[in-house]
Amino acid sequence: MRASLRIKREGKHYLLRLTQPQRDLVREALLFIRDSADGNIASLVRTGACRASLTQTWERLADGEVRLTVEEVHVLFSALAAVVVAIPSEQEFFTRIGFFREQAVSLANALTRDIASAGGSQ
Repeated sequence: MRASLRIKREGKHYLLRLTQPQRDLVREALLFIRDSADGNIASLVRTGACRASLTQTWERLADGEVRLTVEEVHVLFSALAAVVVAIPSEQEFFTRIGFFREQAVSLANALTRDIASAGGSQ
């Protein structure tokens, strides 16, 4: 499965247009990291963002289109990668996140690939 994103550069921001399933997957990953029992420090290590920031990002992703800085896109990538690492089995991953691990990996790769294609040098 190869995910594809619509990302457009707008100054220092990137406009991401996510499908409903893509939004749902990223939002579930953000919630999993935010609600992890190991605390705010672990959230910072995993994503570079505190729990409050993860909540704000989660809220912003309710719409299909969101403007993010490259640092905020990194939080999305990190949350997707972190849940793949944190949940050991495919069955548990699907039960907790509602998607397959392969889909999270594909979406994380698409973020990297498509943001690079959108241009800009930071």
